[in-house]
Amino acid sequence: MDARDSGVPPGGHALESAIEEFLESGNKAGNYRDALERVLGDWRERLERRGVRTVEAVTKRHMAEYAKALSGRVTSGDRNADGGISAATAWTYYDYVSAFLSYCVRWDWLEENPAQKGVALEELPPRPKKRSGDQQFWSPDDRNRLLRYADRRAHDAVEAKGSGALEELRDRALVYVLAYSGVRGGEILSDPRDDRRNGLRWGDVDLENSQLLVLGKNQHADEEVQLPRQAHSPIERLERALDPPSAEWPVFVTNHAPSLYATLPDDVDPSTGDPLTLHRERGTVPPSLSTNGGRSVLKRLCEDADIDVDGGYLKPHGARRGVGEAVYREHGAAAAQRVLRHADPRTTSEMYAHIEASELAEEVSEVFESE
Repeated sequence: MDARDSGVPPGGHALESAIEEFLESGNKAGNYRDALERVLGDWRERLERRGVRTVEAVTKRHMAEYAKALSGRVTSGDRNADGGISAATAWTYYDYVSAFLSYCVRWDWLEENPAQKGVALEELPPRPKKRSGDQQFWSPDDRNRLLRYADRRAHDAVEAKGSGALEELRDRALVYVLAYSGVRGGEILSDPRDDRRNGLRWGDVDLENSQLLVLGKNQHADEEVQLPRQAHSPIERLERALDPPSAEWPVFVTNHAPSLYATLPDDVDPSTGDPLTLHRERGTVPPSLSTNGGRSVLKRLCEDADIDVDGGYLKPHGARRGVGEAVYREHGAAAAQRVLRHADPRTTSEMYAHIEASELAEEVSEVFESE
């Protein structure tokens, strides 16, 4: 678009095109990119209604007004109502905009980031602080109760249905992989908002070397995830029952019939067989269980096993934190960082700061015991 036609002053950088460049930079993809695009789009439209169309025209006053508007949404009442957000969400939105403006500084479109000026930051609500120990993690007791229930459920289903116990065997394998690998749910299940995240495939499972290959959080394909031997048997049992005809089949196949039939060729008559059989006959690949589906599986298993965690259920990311906590306590921060694949060791330290504080308290107690 010509600058003269867009109302952008000569030499200025249009907000719309600058935001597009920012979104295309780095490894922004999936849900993170969607959120960035939505928040930055709303922010840009807000500025354009005030006559601001270029990066260079954004000031600390504009950012203070944006921060004040976010604070107003926090204090407006019920956050479930239209427009209401939490303080954490307000900070997330503001940080997204600040990240874009920092990008503009790096390209010399701005001399400094107006979002980081004190007058603007003062308009935001207090940044919520969470203690590391407050986040959900699968405790050893919760983990064992869930695994034992999944074992009994799968055993009973196999006795009743034989190889037809696919759902129970799949759910058992899913629970074991989450409980022991430290993998993120989005790395092994499909995400309808990200075409590249289509679920773990059998070709990505290497039991001989005890590892999985996944698309990591940083968008690096073929990222190696450790898979302890505790998870091997449930995966092997699922593979025997499913008997995947190709390495491209997902490990955790969905059992949602409409989704299975929808991915078959148009000329297939659904009445001629069950969907997995039809996929085998046509040489097509069924879809994977989704991240939402995985959460539903865990919720249902916890309800059936009478496992209650502060009024909720054991969530996929809680399994990851539980793995990290066990490794951290046994082998220290460096080992936990490697298992969880944190690029920055500070992430691991912050996540398990409560453990370090507890251990330090014990050490200090011993120092003063002799007084």
